[in-house]
Amino acid sequence: MKKDPNIIWMKNPFIEITGSVVKNSYLTGGDINDVYHVIAENGEFVLKQNKKPYRGMFAAEAEGLSHLKANGLSVPEVVAVAENALLLRYYESGAVSPAMAGKMLGLLHQKKQDKFGYHQDNYIGSLRQVNVPEDSWSEFYSKYRIIYQLNLYRKKNKIIATEQKIWDLLIEKMHKILSHKPNPSLLHGDLWSGNLYYSSEGPLFIDPAVYYGDSFIELAFTELFGKFPHDFYAAYGEINSIDPCYQDLKKLYQIYPLLVHANIFGGSYYSSAFAIAKYYAGD
Repeated sequence: MKKDPNIIWMKNPFIEITGSVVKNSYLTGGDINDVYHVIAENGEFVLKQNKKPYRGMFAAEAEGLSHLKANGLSVPEVVAVAENALLLRYYESGAVSPAMAGKMLGLLHQKKQDKFGYHQDNYIGSLRQVNVPEDSWSEFYSKYRIIYQLNLYRKKNKIIATEQKIWDLLIEKMHKILSHKPNPSLLHGDLWSGNLYYSSEGPLFIDPAVYYGDSFIELAFTELFGKFPHDFYAAYGEINSIDPCYQDLKKLYQIYPLLVHANIFGGSYYSSAFAIAKYYAGD
């Protein structure tokens, strides 16, 4: 049942910033956060709240948005952050401009560092995303994206021995499969159509799970839950040429978001991830 759009479940923790609230509109909510459009004395805001937030979740999101902004990506302005809430500037919706968004992402991926990972862990959805710096991309992807998510899955679900054998074989082959030696590119980290908002001021990239990794994993994510428009990829390709080997690795990189979804939502996501693992393991 949809919530009453005029109800916020707790007192606005940023009342000194927003001023008195004129109207609240419930935007969205689900397994993670409730999100509201707040029209207040001092302006219009987006208020994200959580009754039982994961430790440091909103601080990590705010830090990620700040890092992306410092590196030239258009993101919503962070107004204030608390343990159980995040206040953002509100933006009116605007024209859809996938080419502009693709160019922005291409420029972001040109931002590099020496190691894969990030200087701190953060969250992807409601799950902790481990970002321990690594020199090897195959090691990083194996340990902190695949194995970590499988261990989470195993806490609530059974992985039978024959399946585990396939996963082990995939991990054993990962170094060979990922032999293209990518540079650590700055990634949004959770880029699907729902996290790209076309505002009146241009595209805004929201709800990040920032780290440095292979830029191909970001592209693979954009193709998993409904591919972005052709203009998006064409504009991206003008900034960063997409090596043909991307097509060979795309499904491998989709294992990570599929396992994330399996751990948050259940359903058939694990089966989809396992089918991909079986293909790359060569079994």
